[in-house]
Amino acid sequence: MALTIDDAATVRRTSPSPPASSAASDGTGRPLLVVLHGYGASERDLLPLWPHLGFDGETVFLRAPLALGPGAWAWFPLPSLEAIELPSLPAVREAADALLSWLAAHAAGRRVVLAGFSQGSTVALQALRTAPELVAGVVVLSGFVAGVGDAATAEDDARLAALDPRVPAFFGHGTADPVIPPVATELTGEWLTAHTDLVERAYPGLPHAIDGTELADVRAFLAGIA
Repeated sequence: MALTIDDAATVRRTSPSPPASSAASDGTGRPLLVVLHGYGASERDLLPLWPHLGFDGETVFLRAPLALGPGAWAWFPLPSLEAIELPSLPAVREAADALLSWLAAHAAGRRVVLAGFSQGSTVALQALRTAPELVAGVVVLSGFVAGVGDAATAEDDARLAALDPRVPAFFGHGTADPVIPPVATELTGEWLTAHTDLVERAYPGLPHAIDGTELADVRAFLAGIA
């Protein structure tokens, strides 16, 4: 059975000052920021970030489809909880397909910016790779891209890289992250450089987390594309 995102769990926030000009198929013309949490969290985990983003539009916080326990959800299973292993591409694609199905049902015709933390950013990047025409920008926080060099991603990657202009991307990561392997961070930076219009920031001493400096950088990035 295909994964599905429960829209009843979605948390929505809207900027108090919408853009003056708006005319799109959804009746508002306003951008939609879609936020994807990390492994073992919920749609409310990243909610405290919203006031700091300054996003001039609607923001939605989605719940991942796999239940791990009370208040804990995942986008795809982890191969191991003892040591970090990169997930299988099919599992990531299934999660991205669930996200794209949600977008088709609830955000058709809208400008969409995808933002994810950790596992959520992996899903955001796979959705970008699969349907770049739907994505106006992507924010990757302490995450990584899956399936680099896999024959199954070659056609999608080539199509993404050929876009003109390329999709804007922000990639933020801490230098003291104990969760994401450094090789995965390096590979993700290289992949984003080759396939998007990238802004990359490394934060000295930051673990697997988001701090105020990174939030300020994300806010500036969003202001440039929203």
